[in-house]
Amino acid sequence: MGKFENIFDEPVSFSGKTYALSGEYSAEEAARIFSDYTGEYVRPNQLNKERVRFGFPPEDVEDRDELGSCWYTGAGSGKGTKPIWEYAT
Repeated sequence: MGKFENIFDEPVSFSGKTYALSGEYSAEEAARIFSDYTGEYVRPNQLNKERVRFGFPPEDVEDRDELGSCWYTGAGSGKGTKPIWEYAT
């Protein structure tokens, strides 16, 4: 994942008003970063710990054919996944 090493150092916008940020931050740091990014006050308990993977989403994803390869959540904890904080507005 070398070339994707720093991709989530800043918030990344996902569909459905969901944002992702590196899981390397503490919950408090992530909440502050999301607050600055969205302009809304975000508490640490509003964040979900999640994992992402780059590639083709699983077969059961509704718009899988239109998406092509992309970052997607719910990737399990296998090799090649990245831990993130997820915030949905």
